[in-house]
Amino acid sequence: MRRRIIFTIVTTVFITALLIAIPLLGYSNYGIRKKTKTFAATQAQNDAQVVDYRIKARLPVDKESLRPYLERQRLTVVTFPTGETLTFGASPQKSSERGTGNSGGVTVIITEPTDSFVSLAAVASKISGIITFALLIGFLIAVRRSRVLTEVLVDLAEDAARVGSGDLRPARRYGMSDLDQVADSLDASSVRVAELLRAERGLVADVTHQLRTPLTAIELQLDEVIDAANRSDYASARIGVNAAHEQIDRLRDVISDLLIAARQSEIGEAETDLALVLSQQEIEWRPLFARVDRSIEVSAPAVTVRGGDGPLRQIFATLFDNALVHGEGTVSVRVRDTAGLVVVEISDEGSGITPELAKSMFERNISGGGSSGLGLSVARALIENLGGRLELINSRPTTFALFLIQQDQDASDLESGNHTVVEVSEGGVESSTSASSTVSGNTQRR
Repeated sequence: MRRRIIFTIVTTVFITALLIAIPLLGYSNYGIRKKTKTFAATQAQNDAQVVDYRIKARLPVDKESLRPYLERQRLTVVTFPTGETLTFGASPQKSSERGTGNSGGVTVIITEPTDSFVSLAAVASKISGIITFALLIGFLIAVRRSRVLTEVLVDLAEDAARVGSGDLRPARRYGMSDLDQVADSLDASSVRVAELLRAERGLVADVTHQLRTPLTAIELQLDEVIDAANRSDYASARIGVNAAHEQIDRLRDVISDLLIAARQSEIGEAETDLALVLSQQEIEWRPLFARVDRSIEVSAPAVTVRGGDGPLRQIFATLFDNALVHGEGTVSVRVRDTAGLVVVEISDEGSGITPELAKSMFERNISGGGSSGLGLSVARALIENLGGRLELINSRPTTFALFLIQQDQDASDLESGNHTVVEVSEGGVESSTSASSTVSGNTQRR
């Protein structure tokens, strides 16, 4: 982790320095050439005036007489009014600029080397030094920041491990908004874990208290059955067995009531923006469908449902994966409100499934494509745990429906009402029947 941070920062500094240095070198080269050309023109004008003065003053203007004035580390060509020329110095071997001067018919052309003032190589050397210094500073900053971030990430990992071990103390804060958001999420998870532990302990206490009486009654009835059998009083033994069966039925009802109460308590403690969850799933799955030239269309109004967003994301991911692997064409997601329920329909444009598979597709180890067959079974278990229901409402094309409880809806009203249950017939033709059923799992699909 530290190496990646250091490499990223140093690379960023290096690229930034190059982006600044390359235009700076180009501008420096342009400035050096411009200054050299201006200087050459000025010197050529001065030399032309010197030669013109000597001609007018009738002073010697031969090569030896002019050498002290014109012989320098550059090429100077003097052209007299008569057309005669004199050359001083040698042509520069490196880059150069030319300047021209005129005075009284005398023309002087000077070829000046560009490095006579500032060498471009010297400028490049200085810029390289600045880049090296910037890289050094960037490296030192990267080392320091990577150490801080690594220590923070280690602390966050320790806080997460502490939550997993049951230590629900608040996570540490670090004064960095992004990392503090992670700490806030850990604190929210700690609260959720505490609530789950409290609910679990309450359920255990309720089960222990509620099961004690029926179990004691069953034990007494069985003792009476044994005594009657020992006396060969089979009529009394039969009566005792029937009484034990009644106590077992009562015990089953007690367990169901306790599970329903615990489930309703868990559902009521969480709420989820369904449109947000579907939007996130659409963003996640759209590239996967695009790879096989398919698409997803989601139409979801703003609605809040009961249950955590984690299970809902897993359920939708299972259905999208099923449509990607086994379906064809565009996957459509439609959300509607029906009698206090939020119904999410997911369908594709494939050829559908066989009636035989439709009857058992939610059972474990049942698959139409050679997979493990656990996906739809787990998805149905998850949605039932949220108080909802997952059904296959159309086999051709394949259409699944999720029935979820709307946040402001009274669960008792939903469980006592009549809801439409969609069944799949033997021939793949859909039919609808109205039945008094619960949304949370009591409705039987077949």
